Amino acid sequence: MAEDIEDVSFLPGDSLNRKSLYEPSIPQRCRQLVCSQRKATIFVVVMGVFILVIALIAAFARSGSRTCADQSAESKPSKSTPVEDYIATNGEKFPWRDVRLPTSVSPLEYDIHLHPNLTERKFSGKVTIKCKVVKSTDFIVLHSKDLTISKILLTVESVEKKITKKLEYIKNEQMYLKLESSIPVGKNILITLDFEAKLVKKLSGFYLSSYEDSKKVTRYLAVTQFEATAAREAFPCFDEPAMKAKFSMSIVRDKDYISLFNMPRVSSKPYKENLVLDQFQQSVQMSTYLVAFIVCDFASITNKTKAGTDVTVYAPRDQIDEAHFALHVAVTVLECYNKLFDIPYPLPKQDLVAIPDFSSGAMENWGLITYRMTAVLYDPKHSSTRDKEWVAIVVAHELAHQWFGNLVTMEWWDDLWLNEGFATFVEYLGTESLKESWAMENQFFELTLIPALKRDSLKSSHPIATPVHNPDQINDLFDSISYFKGASVIRMLRSFLGNADFNSGISNYLKKYKYSNAVTNDLWQALSEASKQKIDVTSVMNTWTKQMGYPVVTVTRQESKVSLTQSRYLSFHNSTIKEEFQSPFSYKWHVPFIYGVMDHNGKFTQNKIWLHMTSASVDLDSNIKLIKGNYGNSGYYRVNYDTGTWQTLIQQLNNNHKVFSQGDRAGLISDAFEFARSGLLNVTIPLQMTKYLENEEDYLPWSSAISGLTYIKQRIQDRDEVTLLKKYVLKLMENQLKRLGWKSEGEYLTRRLRTLLIYVALEYGKQDVVKKATDRFKQWMKNTDQIDPELQDVIFDAGVMYGSEADWTFVKNQYLTVLVPSKKKQLMKALAKSKDDSILARYLNYALDSKIIKHQDIATVINYVGGNTDGRLLAWRFVQRNWQKLRKWFGDVPFTLSSIIEGSTSEFSTQFDLEEVQKFFQEHDAGPGTRSVQMALENIQMNTQWLEQNGETVITWLQTNTT
Repeated sequence: MAEDIEDVSFLPGDSLNRKSLYEPSIPQRCRQLVCSQRKATIFVVVMGVFILVIALIAAFARSGSRTCADQSAESKPSKSTPVEDYIATNGEKFPWRDVRLPTSVSPLEYDIHLHPNLTERKFSGKVTIKCKVVKSTDFIVLHSKDLTISKILLTVESVEKKITKKLEYIKNEQMYLKLESSIPVGKNILITLDFEAKLVKKLSGFYLSSYEDSKKVTRYLAVTQFEATAAREAFPCFDEPAMKAKFSMSIVRDKDYISLFNMPRVSSKPYKENLVLDQFQQSVQMSTYLVAFIVCDFASITNKTKAGTDVTVYAPRDQIDEAHFALHVAVTVLECYNKLFDIPYPLPKQDLVAIPDFSSGAMENWGLITYRMTAVLYDPKHSSTRDKEWVAIVVAHELAHQWFGNLVTMEWWDDLWLNEGFATFVEYLGTESLKESWAMENQFFELTLIPALKRDSLKSSHPIATPVHNPDQINDLFDSISYFKGASVIRMLRSFLGNADFNSGISNYLKKYKYSNAVTNDLWQALSEASKQKIDVTSVMNTWTKQMGYPVVTVTRQESKVSLTQSRYLSFHNSTIKEEFQSPFSYKWHVPFIYGVMDHNGKFTQNKIWLHMTSASVDLDSNIKLIKGNYGNSGYYRVNYDTGTWQTLIQQLNNNHKVFSQGDRAGLISDAFEFARSGLLNVTIPLQMTKYLENEEDYLPWSSAISGLTYIKQRIQDRDEVTLLKKYVLKLMENQLKRLGWKSEGEYLTRRLRTLLIYVALEYGKQDVVKKATDRFKQWMKNTDQIDPELQDVIFDAGVMYGSEADWTFVKNQYLTVLVPSKKKQLMKALAKSKDDSILARYLNYALDSKIIKHQDIATVINYVGGNTDGRLLAWRFVQRNWQKLRKWFGDVPFTLSSIIEGSTSEFSTQFDLEEVQKFFQEHDAGPGTRSVQMALENIQMNTQWLEQNGETVITWLQTNTT
């Protein structure tokens, strides 16, 4: 099996403890008994007496005592972190002892010349960095990783300054230049460095990517991915977000290729035989992680915005026809954002590029956004509406970054959420501007709010604003808290400020800090100043960003009196995970509590009351029948009720569920199942609530209910009574399955509901649905162009789930030949649906062969197999066996290791599983997945306890309510 990513890491392995170089261990001390010739005689006499005494003691000693030899044979390395030694590569002490760079010099401009050689798999270059000295200094520290520096020249106003010493410290990826004398404040300096490095297949820095065209010819390209700390892998630089500068670029390329940069090309000149030198316009002021350049042989399509910005999409020639929708989205959304932010897009062009090998969904490089192919290519003949929506969402997200993150950048990575939270929130506004009738506001609940609430209810969560110091910690921040919680609290903030004040504050913030850096308090200040209600946004929002978690607001009604109390919500109170963070507010929040009250005529009235880190009460009129908290689902909190109010809500759902919006119905179901999971509510309450679903015709409530019921199914999967749950759920779905049928018609969320229910019916073995799906699968095998793109996902799944090994092989061969990225991903998922563990094991092993599964998709395959009950243990064993490979391949990129850890362990439910996962990660470094390990352990503990505390209650209820 091929390992297509070369090893370019020079970091020492886990087994090396540098402390041992200076402080001998016990076994080493035993070997260090060395004497001089002059002391030998005395030593022998003394030792003779000593041995006699020891012999007498040994006669009475226990046989289990350990000698030096025993110690040497049996001792194991300590898991404790070694003391930092700051030893440079040449063995000298490294003088700069901080992961952050000194601020004595500030970069102003970079002039980069680059020559990538795709044939010889290497690149060389020269960078000249113009800096201003802001504090007198006789040394300079900058970043470099995996680069061979062949020459360094430093000049002060055209006069060479001698560099007396050059040191590199690999762990911090820093290079130290000692100067012959100090440079005074105010001087401009030029640092010129010649460098070269390997151009290899990986997923960060400047790396090699490849794809197969329609003629099965492998074609290569060179591409960048610098966020968060990988620009230093492409050229020496001051690689911190606050060290902004302007960038000029020239790239040498083959005449049959093109090169791309953040800015437009200004000239192309012959360079050497068959080579061309492209020179590009200088960039605006920006951070190093936003620099991007590409050498490829792609085709392109272009359009213009009303403001005159050139928008171009690049993709392989065989797939450029799939780029038209992304181009339409980009033009439309750019025009939307120009109006929304009241700041014109500042660059002359915006490129979108489909990359065959890419670690995340996309990257917001200013003017040159890079995407996974599934996130930018859409084929209406072979892709579903959901695939189309995904392209729109991702394009809108990355374009939002051109303002949030690029124009105004967080000062340091602990405010990453300023980038990602805002872009995640604004993507919904951008996507709405397309007028595709996708009900984006409703979808926020499922796609963003609920994932954030689930992650943030654990003790292993973290505050939105979290201190980080090294690349692993930075990469660990790219998670659902920074993205989804960030977006959710911004949405709540807009709700209580009002759209006009919110938009005004955001625009003022962007204008004030454009081309510069900001911290969270800068944003709060701008919004406070824009608030006509005079809301102290800083005081309110600090309780949401500086402490992790969120409140549950408990509504207790006694006739017309309603008390509202807040407390921290934890989905698992008995977690043994040690919390990494302490709350500065004792887990109290400023809660803008929105509630609706319904009178006996079924009319709702919306109200708001602030819970300023305390409780509150409201008086209801005598004609009020019920109260519903978090009315409209704009709040980042959950709502619990007294038992009587829960029963009233359930009764109303049964009598007329449509008095609630589908979002509010989904919220009630989600809260009830979540509280049953944590022990705040008896599990029979959410189960009782599901009975009304026989008459539910909307997607969101069904999605919420299926999520809660699936959690129960997974816990009782190994018990015979799981058939009762399946029977109960299938009965609930029967009316809607008949109503919806198999025709792809109706609004978007109706089509989503059809797909969801058919999939659950397949999983639960409903025979008529299985037959229809497998019949369609057989028809597709005869003519692979004839299949409904809206339902092909579940049809592929059914064919593998209920098919033979020959069917699985057919799907695999289709996966290897299909060019449409979204269809390819659906086939990849279907391959994990087999019930044959030998096939699943083979599929996991294919993930190590980049000719079959691209490295970018390894985590996806592991998660798909881990989500299959028959593959759960296989996926975890695969991760254990191959952890060192996975750690090497994905240790420098966000998301991937965390996804692998969560996907391979999240469904475990026994003490044995808990101890095994715990032991494994005590012995193996999780890198940027460290926090995900804590979350995995907490989830396993919760699953185990849930089964112990609720299993029998659920089974009794099912026995009573299933006929």
